[in-house]
Amino acid sequence: MDILMNPGQEVLIGLMCLAGFRIYLEIIGFDFSVLPMTKKLGQMGSPDYLKRFHRMGLIFSIGFIILFAPNLIFSS
Repeated sequence: MDILMNPGQEVLIGLMCLAGFRIYLEIIGFDFSVLPMTKKLGQMGSPDYLKRFHRMGLIFSIGFIILFAPNLIFSS
């Protein structure tokens, strides 16, 4: 439980890599509608909802990098 309350540098680096990968997928134009999770959500929601869902993931990834990159850069 302690790692969730006070994440170490290794955890932040791992999450930073995942956020960077998410942004990379957006840059190369990856079609998120082919993902299994999106197909399952597509049965319950509209295509507009799915676009907003994935756009929010992009916003969270950018926000994570903006908020936590300084911590990784300036920590020693």
